[in-house]
Amino acid sequence: MIRELEWKPDFGKTVERFEAWWHGEIVDRPPVTLHVAPSRPYQGPVKEHASLRKRWMDVEYVVDSAIAWMQCHDYVGDNFPMFWPNLGPEITATLFGCELEFSESTSWSKPVVHEPDDWYRILEMEPDFDNPYWQVIERMTDYAIERCEGRYIVGITDLHGNYDILAALRDPQTLCIDLVDHPELIMQAGRHVAEAFVQSFERSYAKISAAGFGSTTWCNTYHEGRYYVPSCDFWLMVSPEMAREMILPDILFEMKPLERSIFHLDGVGALKHLDLILDIPNLHAVQWVYGAGQGPASRWIEVYRRCLQAGKSLQVLAETAEDALTVLKAVGAKGVWLTVGEGFRSVSEAEAFLKEVERLQI
Repeated sequence: MIRELEWKPDFGKTVERFEAWWHGEIVDRPPVTLHVAPSRPYQGPVKEHASLRKRWMDVEYVVDSAIAWMQCHDYVGDNFPMFWPNLGPEITATLFGCELEFSESTSWSKPVVHEPDDWYRILEMEPDFDNPYWQVIERMTDYAIERCEGRYIVGITDLHGNYDILAALRDPQTLCIDLVDHPELIMQAGRHVAEAFVQSFERSYAKISAAGFGSTTWCNTYHEGRYYVPSCDFWLMVSPEMAREMILPDILFEMKPLERSIFHLDGVGALKHLDLILDIPNLHAVQWVYGAGQGPASRWIEVYRRCLQAGKSLQVLAETAEDALTVLKAVGAKGVWLTVGEGFRSVSEAEAFLKEVERLQI
């Protein structure tokens, strides 16, 4: 496994910090992800595309631009240079026939389930990994590996699973009605798409592991084996009882191949499911995303404490350096991964923050 990168020679230490963090321990300090303003000019490709779709789907442009952008930066703390192929969060829905619509910064699916009976058609489908969107993801992965030359890590795309796939195939509000009117049918569909999620993870992991990488993705922690981010944004719309009976079994199914996992819990309304995920025995960590206008992180110290008391590590998405230090003082350092949203102006400023983290750790 790769332990040293040209653009981050101390990557091996970061790997050790994250491995300790998965188990609620510390090597020398908790892992800290932060960003420093670019110190070198961007020298990558500049290209006009006929449409947003063509830009998103331009494999060489996307990868070459990302490499050039990585080269502009210094990697301080436990941030590391990483490319992950991305066509938006609903790529798994394309395995069942969805088309994607693109905006400047994200994409969304066009539903293909228009009536409850359409779910029977989905149940008869095998995931189509030859569709143009998934093929772009695999070509991006291959090309990024080809161009890597020991400079950066190649990660796994954003694989939404279980009922988020169902919501992309149908639409969230109508899926809620189907859950009430046709619960057995929807549970069958949930397991069917969860099986496709596992296949998509296995295909992606096979590529990166063959190239000598461990696992990382948009949630840029790291593990030298199988790691991913279980989630269900849709369950914001359902009760804890329905989440436990209908959705949790598919989340657990999707977690079976994983050696490490951090649950993505998104939005204040999703906190009603916190106890449910804290009861998952093989879950290692929680990423609590409180959302725009709901910060700072220090507002949610009791949530962090609940996670730590349940034996789960956590990612603290702090708005500023001061916010991160406030949480650290309150909950301690063991099991805490600090991620600072506001960028630092210089390497020296970032390094001064890391020294403060070392001084404060308990």
